[in-house]
Amino acid sequence: MSYSNRIKSGAAGTVLLAIVATAAPAQADDTGAFVGGLLAGKVMNNMHQRTEAEQQQAYYAQQSAQQQQVQQAAPAAPAAKSPQQRLDELDKLAAGGYITPDEYKKKKQSIIDSM
Repeated sequence: MSYSNRIKSGAAGTVLLAIVATAAPAQADDTGAFVGGLLAGKVMNNMHQRTEAEQQQAYYAQQSAQQQQVQQAAPAAPAAKSPQQRLDELDKLAAGGYITPDEYKKKKQSIIDSM
């Protein structure tokens, strides 16, 4: 039920309750109207609290969804390769003829120096 429909239905219920409470035989001190007013106030307070709770729940659900989208959109950082993995990769490049022997020596030395 939409928020405005709940308000209308709650207001209609409150009006109906007030009519029933005041339609009862009036007592000398209007106790029926007082009790009806208390009851109507309690109903309205409960509706207000429920509406606030639903709004908070919707807000937190939206925040959670946004955080999940951000986490999914952020790419994971690649794990740093060990020196052995880097040397193995360098050996494959040299064996395949993708780098020159001088490039191989320089890169191998820089990997060893970084250890």
